[in-house]
Amino acid sequence: MSVPRGASQLARTVGSLVLLLLAACSSKGPDPYTDDVPTKGHVVILADEDLRSLVEAEEYVFESIYPKAELEIRYLPESELLKEVLNDSVRCWIGTVQPGGEQEAYYAKRSIKAHVVPIATDGIALIGNKGAKYSDVSRQTLKWALSAERDKSWLPRYTSGSEDKVSVRGLLFAGQGNGVARMMVDSLFNGDASNFNGYTVRDIDSLVALVTNDPSILGAVPFSAISDLDNPRMKALRDQVQLLAVSASIGSPAFLPNQGTFADGSYPLRRPVYMILCEGKTGLGTGFVSFVAGHKGQRIILKQGLAPQHVPAREVEIVNE
Repeated sequence: MSVPRGASQLARTVGSLVLLLLAACSSKGPDPYTDDVPTKGHVVILADEDLRSLVEAEEYVFESIYPKAELEIRYLPESELLKEVLNDSVRCWIGTVQPGGEQEAYYAKRSIKAHVVPIATDGIALIGNKGAKYSDVSRQTLKWALSAERDKSWLPRYTSGSEDKVSVRGLLFAGQGNGVARMMVDSLFNGDASNFNGYTVRDIDSLVALVTNDPSILGAVPFSAISDLDNPRMKALRDQVQLLAVSASIGSPAFLPNQGTFADGSYPLRRPVYMILCEGKTGLGTGFVSFVAGHKGQRIILKQGLAPQHVPAREVEIVNE
């Protein structure tokens, strides 16, 4: 029995539609873990835990503007961060140090180009007991305070209402493997930690508690952890202690850490903040770095109390009445 010509054509048409539907159902859409672009998808980013407040502020605004962007940011102490960046899944990281020999060798072996983008200037803040009056602190006094063979006559001194002055007993850092201690070693001891004698406590809250109760102890903390006075937690920490002015050398003017002294270079314990981009395409990591280094991202840094790499221009509208 012959099949009518129209029926045969209809069968072929239906068959073609079925095949197209099956192909559409079986095909996969873009994978956000591999097919990301600058404004959407997924990317793993590592960040120094000292910079958590700054990075979280940048992430919040970026993901608010680009709701299809998923930034998976993991915070680590600097020493752990530099180990974890030696991982193929990490395409962007944020810290206060540039890639060193181990990282450079890793990138060279895998033919990866690491782009280092400076975004801000942070600093190391020295904090002391709020009720004490301290003598001037210089880089030299800090070096002697942290030296295993220290001469106590060089240490900062304080007085709490009497003429007797008592030497400061030690300098504390918050957290193991943090970048603050590493910077002190690099800046004061030329990278040689063999004569470094700093003390480490669990976290910044523990450090502040000790400084509050004992004026013979000073603390060294990342300024970014206490810089934003609109942040209730940071303001509470600042209210418990006093910031100490630091001079570049004995007898020279001492300066407090702030945006201005970071920007003009007068505060001696400054440190840059970098974003290191090592993805081999223009992906979500590139988009986030471009955002932070751009106008909106730099304004967020300004709001955080740090010195942005590029000071955003102020737009003033003049209305003629």
